[in-house]
Amino acid sequence: MERDAIIQDAIKAYEVRQYERALPIFRKLAKKNDPEALYYLGMISYAGIAGKPDPVVAFDCFRRSAMELEVRSLYMCGRCYEEGRGVEQDLGKAYDYYAAGAAKGDPEAALKEAECLESGKGVPKNEQKALATYVELSKRQNPYATYRIGMAYLEGKGVAKSPESAFSWLNKALAIGSPDAMNRFRLIGTKSKTDARSTQDIAQIGRELFQSDRPDKAIPYLQIAANEGDAASLLLLMNAAETGRGLKTDAKAAFDFASRAAALGDAKAMLVLGRRYEKGDGVKSSAVAAASWYAQAANAGNAEAAAELIGLRGY
Repeated sequence: MERDAIIQDAIKAYEVRQYERALPIFRKLAKKNDPEALYYLGMISYAGIAGKPDPVVAFDCFRRSAMELEVRSLYMCGRCYEEGRGVEQDLGKAYDYYAAGAAKGDPEAALKEAECLESGKGVPKNEQKALATYVELSKRQNPYATYRIGMAYLEGKGVAKSPESAFSWLNKALAIGSPDAMNRFRLIGTKSKTDARSTQDIAQIGRELFQSDRPDKAIPYLQIAANEGDAASLLLLMNAAETGRGLKTDAKAAFDFASRAAALGDAKAMLVLGRRYEKGDGVKSSAVAAASWYAQAANAGNAEAAAELIGLRGY
């Protein structure tokens, strides 16, 4: 059987999750440095599809495949360097791989190249060049690129601020299925007709993303759910601000999130506020305020708060 027929058989098996059939073929071809087989072998190791994730093996496969200019492996090498998975983190090398993938026509690599240019991650910031890349990708109906153009006009990144142009581009992004545009409209209180998600649906997405290896992706969902009265999402945002997981560490912001959750009647948030007032964490220390919040939390049924109140008062 010819190589193309052999690897297509393995890819079909991979796509229907018959990994026990695909793996031996990929491994055999990988020994011959077949770039496509190495890519798939890398993905299996990266995601732990057929066992535990092995980022070191994954990166080695992607690196060998990328040497043959396999575009998907160029992108994955960029991700490995950006995330420090299987190799020491190096944002400069991550950008180089993304740029190489973009030059070979990979839209995912082009998006990452533009994001790096927009933020100055691994390369000098160049918002105009980033915007130009988004515009080219938008011509191919790329939802995320179209959304980024809208945000560029909204924030004045690489172009003069224009709320009218921002609204137009965000609507274009929404029309071609951008969840980011849908979230942006929802965040400002304008729910689009195509958005059938409930507050709890959005909160659930936020919780799942927050527990993943990309907690930053959770923040917009948690913010939407928080704005719509979900106290649990406010507590996760508080955690994000406390730990730097998805947000910059900010004690004042963490206090504000807890305050909003407490205003919704959340007993855990009231307990947190009591402790923050007692310690002066994100707010000026006040034993009186601490006792007040402990008392409110205890009255709402929080046993920890009742114990904290006794510890603070001595009775």
